[in-house]
Amino acid sequence: MDRVRQSGHGLAGPDQCGAGVAMDVMDSFGKIAAPTRPKNDFNYETDCRAALAPLVDGLLDMAEQAGWDRRKAAYTLMFLSAQRVGAGQEERK
Repeated sequence: MDRVRQSGHGLAGPDQCGAGVAMDVMDSFGKIAAPTRPKNDFNYETDCRAALAPLVDGLLDMAEQAGWDRRKAAYTLMFLSAQRVGAGQEERK
């Protein structure tokens, strides 16, 4: 069983290519849990990590299955995240 299906993320695997796969992958991410604490709460970031970790794992699994080096993909996600923190809505499109 491949790693993505085993992890339970429900993401498209390498054998599921073709029209509409990108949309299927985006739909499979589902919703992210809303914060239940104020931003200044000590556990706010811990809760955020728990909410985002499965998504990051899924993205890294997908990148690795596509042939990308997992460590380089993780670095790229960090770079893209940092780049987009200050970007306006138009710059993100």
